[in-house]
Amino acid sequence: MLSEIPQIEVITAIGEAELEDYVSQLLFTQGWSIIYRAFDATALQEFMAQRSVELRTVIVYTSDLPDMNKELIEEFTSPTVTTISLDETTKSAHEIMQKIRSQLRLPMLHSSLSKTAPEATWSTGSPQIQASTQKVIVVTGSCGAPGKTLIAAALASEISKSRKVTFIDADFRNIPLTSYFTSNEFSISRLSASEKPTKLPEGDLRDLIIVDVGVLPPLGEVVNDRRWSALLYNNIFDVATQLIYICKTSKASLMQLDQFRKEFPVLMKKVSPTYICVLDGQSKELRQAQAAFLQLVGSERNFQLPPGCLLQKSSGVLDSLLGTVNKGKKEIGSIAASLI
Repeated sequence: MLSEIPQIEVITAIGEAELEDYVSQLLFTQGWSIIYRAFDATALQEFMAQRSVELRTVIVYTSDLPDMNKELIEEFTSPTVTTISLDETTKSAHEIMQKIRSQLRLPMLHSSLSKTAPEATWSTGSPQIQASTQKVIVVTGSCGAPGKTLIAAALASEISKSRKVTFIDADFRNIPLTSYFTSNEFSISRLSASEKPTKLPEGDLRDLIIVDVGVLPPLGEVVNDRRWSALLYNNIFDVATQLIYICKTSKASLMQLDQFRKEFPVLMKKVSPTYICVLDGQSKELRQAQAAFLQLVGSERNFQLPPGCLLQKSSGVLDSLLGTVNKGKKEIGSIAASLI
């Protein structure tokens, strides 16, 4: 996918070598053109002196770059050059791209900005989200039907025993949950793709919200896209307080889990991750898959649901998880308790 801000060339001026390498690789994977990686402010100054002032340029910097100072940054800033500080930004893909995107919009689109404009437009995030104490649990997972919606609904049912729960179906790729399931225990709200929502609906802050997003698109679509779906995902990530990732013990599913942990490091930083693996397969292969799952998630909170726990019964879509004689009932109760 092409970057959302084409024809912009990037200069990194970051003091810490590890952070500079991380940012450079992140921008490169998003299709951005990195034209110079400055080791100190003097080298940056010399490079900028030779560069045309008409070229659109982004300088991503940190104040720990040798000889860097505020006056020098103001000297670089112009209607075609935007300077973006990562000093207060968490080292995560989403946070970094969010910071860059938020500060590029105004300086790059309005040529009348003064040199002091970037200080006025520097953003620290979403204040309205920071002030919220509402619990928002986002449920996602791998392809191949590991049981994302079923487990999310089972958790909603379990948690509803102790507090009010709103279930938001934001999985546009699958049949709406309301088409085959109703509940008297929690409310269900389906987001409509035809309405192109860009944020979650407002609700009672005392409610616990469970958002089923299905399989997430690649990082580039979430971070660098201007379409309504990408804006919705960004809003969901901003308000999320916890994340559940569901996979199963197949090679493909575990590979997707591995890719997810590489592409979405922000979710490992901002929210509390919970990994659920649905066990399936023969004994030897199953033990190997369990070991692979535990190696991937490391010390992160994780649960394993026993084989056959997702087999649906004719008497109800959630019988397999919530029935009195059920292999997964105890685990669902434990997961629910860990979330609240």
